[in-house]
Amino acid sequence: MTKTTNDVGSGTHLVELSVTTAGDGPVRVAVSDPVPESHALAEPDGGTESDSDGAAYTDGRLTVEHVVRPGEDTRLGYLLDGPDEELPDPTVERVERVERIASDADLLPATVRWVGTDGETRTLDVTDANAAGVDDAVPLVRRAAELDQLQNAAVGVVLTPGNEDAAYRTVLRATRRGHSVFVTYSGVDVADEALDTLASLGATVVDPPAGRQPQAALHRLLSQEAREYGHAGIVLQTRDCPRIDYERTAAAFERADYEVVAIPEEWGESTDAPTVMVAIPAYNAARSIGDVVERTLAFADEVVVIDDGSRDETAAAAREAGATVVVHDHNRGYGGALKTAFREAASRDAKHLVVIDADGQHDPADIPLLVEAQRQDAADIVIGSRYAEGSKTKIPFVRSLGLAVINNLTNVSLGNLRPSGWVRDTQSGYRAYSRRAVRSLAADPSIGNNMGASTDILYHAHRNRLSVGEVGTTITYDVEESSTQGSLSHGLDLVRNIVWTVEYGRPLLIVGIPGAVTTLLGVSLTLFFVAYYVETGTLLAVQLGIAVLFAIGGLLLCTTALTMHVLNGHPTLKRLEQ
Repeated sequence: MTKTTNDVGSGTHLVELSVTTAGDGPVRVAVSDPVPESHALAEPDGGTESDSDGAAYTDGRLTVEHVVRPGEDTRLGYLLDGPDEELPDPTVERVERVERIASDADLLPATVRWVGTDGETRTLDVTDANAAGVDDAVPLVRRAAELDQLQNAAVGVVLTPGNEDAAYRTVLRATRRGHSVFVTYSGVDVADEALDTLASLGATVVDPPAGRQPQAALHRLLSQEAREYGHAGIVLQTRDCPRIDYERTAAAFERADYEVVAIPEEWGESTDAPTVMVAIPAYNAARSIGDVVERTLAFADEVVVIDDGSRDETAAAAREAGATVVVHDHNRGYGGALKTAFREAASRDAKHLVVIDADGQHDPADIPLLVEAQRQDAADIVIGSRYAEGSKTKIPFVRSLGLAVINNLTNVSLGNLRPSGWVRDTQSGYRAYSRRAVRSLAADPSIGNNMGASTDILYHAHRNRLSVGEVGTTITYDVEESSTQGSLSHGLDLVRNIVWTVEYGRPLLIVGIPGAVTTLLGVSLTLFFVAYYVETGTLLAVQLGIAVLFAIGGLLLCTTALTMHVLNGHPTLKRLEQ
């Protein structure tokens, strides 16, 4: 049995109790840890925890009973306020052999109590780092697994002219938990007094490069600084610095490479409706879906997998990983799966719906970026863009060419003629939808079943005045179970999308205008060559033939555009899909 104490600043200490058994079977251990009169149990947000009578938890002892597996190091941690002096050693009061462990629940701390000098006993709350949800107030005593996951992680904050108070709160909470905090700033309007205050609270201020820097670049600067200081990782605050849910963030950090975006506490507020629901359309994705679900659970109140008529064990793998599964009896296509996702989110009254792919190309760690951007900017749809600032996506050459054509055609068909108003990534499936957008899309029967549904949704947003925003995200194309199988299939899919965009977008604009221009050019050239023949007697047959073909081709394009426009508006022929 060992006890360690680490100073985390402002007179607060992180105390950890560690119990290890060398036996060949599990044992139940009772431990007593004295707290002298000079110290008191501290609240996670600072201050001293008191009972209802106002008496602080001091001049007494903590008693802990829990089960320890052989060879495992089981630890608990708590915060203590008081002078920097050596604390009394804990004692092991009782060790009992456990013949059988009924379930993993037996391994959690059975009881943690405070026993005062007057003999009064109070049971304290304990939270497990792997719990599915947490209360707003962090309990006094925590499993050390949660403390370990973030113990050597830094917290990164970007100061802006509007988030000073929230930044102060973030730094206070983080330093009291024992985290180093790195602060940088955006814009020239940030007051020096605010930076001085943050430094006095224990933060390290990192000066950014000259000029206004985007959020993604500032996050990279903070991450680099944390690496140079030797930290195991960094928790990056979002723009408005909401209170961090450290337990859920710790679970996400466990699977992160180095950086993780902070998960706000407000996501875990107790409501009848989920704050963040993540939907994953899946077709024959048994080999990848389990890992995607597990990586996503930390960022969602509920993960719903839409098994689109898979012929493998996709549904079973998703359920085993912890997802709710909705199964289509036959394959309805990507758009069909999206429509089911909208209906499921609408029925749950989800505040935010995030859609990601089942093959692992989308990084679930970016979910807080999309959701917080949606909340801050009041955007109905937020697209995880491969072209926005912060994205480091390396798009294969064939796909990049096709996407450029589709993006241009889609924006023109939407009437976005100015580049400043364009949607830069019209085909990204990584999207967050507001409650308003979910309800509107769930009620729209015109959303198609095929891959063109991504464009359909943008048309719906345009018609129904839903706002669209974008944040940078990195999409990985070299994942092991990628649903795309090579440049040829990429190219064919893109050609189909281009044809679909032309056919069901705005044919009068996309086809009709080029047809009219071609017709006008052909007729003008034809008249010119005829007039030239009349005046000179010389017939330029080849040139005249080309001009006539231009005129005929233009007329055909105009006729085609008019026909498609009429068909699109016809109530029975608007969509001809399976």
